[in-house]
Amino acid sequence: MNDHPRQHPGHECPPAPQKPAPQPEPPKDKCGEPLKGCEPPKNYEPPKCPDCDPSCNCPKQSGDDPDCLQKLIDDQAAEVTKSEKAKAFKAELEAFQAKAKVAEQEYSQEKYDKLVKLWVEQDVDVALLIRKLVCAVPCWRCIVECYVCRFLNGMQQAEARLYGDGKCPGTEFHNVYDERYWWERELDRRQTRLQRIKSVLAAWEKPAQTIEKALADDAKLIADANKALGSDAPRVVFDVFFKLVPMHLDIAPPAPPYSPWPTKIGEEYTKFCCCDTGDPDNCCGPDVGKLTLRQRLIGPQPYLIKPADYSKVICCLVKDRYVKAKDLAAEAEAEFQKRDQEIKRLKAEVDNGLKSFEKDAKGAIPAVVNCCDDQLPPTEPKPQQQAT
Repeated sequence: MNDHPRQHPGHECPPAPQKPAPQPEPPKDKCGEPLKGCEPPKNYEPPKCPDCDPSCNCPKQSGDDPDCLQKLIDDQAAEVTKSEKAKAFKAELEAFQAKAKVAEQEYSQEKYDKLVKLWVEQDVDVALLIRKLVCAVPCWRCIVECYVCRFLNGMQQAEARLYGDGKCPGTEFHNVYDERYWWERELDRRQTRLQRIKSVLAAWEKPAQTIEKALADDAKLIADANKALGSDAPRVVFDVFFKLVPMHLDIAPPAPPYSPWPTKIGEEYTKFCCCDTGDPDNCCGPDVGKLTLRQRLIGPQPYLIKPADYSKVICCLVKDRYVKAKDLAAEAEAEFQKRDQEIKRLKAEVDNGLKSFEKDAKGAIPAVVNCCDDQLPPTEPKPQQQAT
């Protein structure tokens, strides 16, 4: 496809910035690093109670595990659950396939050419609007940093308090409650990641329609901002830098060499609120990592990739990200439920054991006891060697 030049009667096109703003990543054939979860510390095993009196010749207890049947039942229940989940997942994959086929038909080369032409023209309009805005409000960056970023900083601090630095918690288990809590936190981490990937896949279900609507919304924002420059320029700062520019760049075609359309918007108009950072994962092209708060204001968006690459992006997202994230979340949920059931079982074992202690203990004592059988002969001291 050829470039789409834009004529601007009455003014010059904005010059190309020294450092263009970031544009989306091009589609990739495969991911380098597979998804993985945190590795838990070693499960807590209480020390075995030793033989307190070595002179007692206690009979050996049965080696059979009284819970062996329950464990077999649990294992079979897990197999049934896996089978049911596999059936449901097959249906889910078929739904993905059906939606992708419809989207692929809508996102034709003709549609792509039309959308790219609109984006290239709009890119010039956004860059010109920014030039007017920074002339009308030279302190635009201070408005952003002093009045807007403080709200993002407050949310960033709240998330840091909630989730910490995002690293895997390293600790020792001292009881099964510790194990359950660890898996509860890991389950939350994995489910959050799975939900992010689901949101990206949902955004790519109808790329042609979604991008077309975003371009129409951006065109209205540009027109409204130009009208408000003379009367309400300080508030236009918010609309331009927190709504218009992020959406415009999120739906952009990837930068050269993937496409011949680098943005005319400078990177300096996207870098502020320094505490608002994310953790990108552009494995397949679209970012399925932890988004910044500013990115979350508009949510995941499809962008202008070549129609021939659409199925590659969807297949990569499902195969290399969604399937693994779903498995990891299911594993964490199973481990959490296992600990939760174990806590209930152990508490019942103690509670019921106290109630039946007298009956059980008396029942275990033989009716006839031969003390010669139950006591070991005294150990003779070893003779000491005489000094030579």
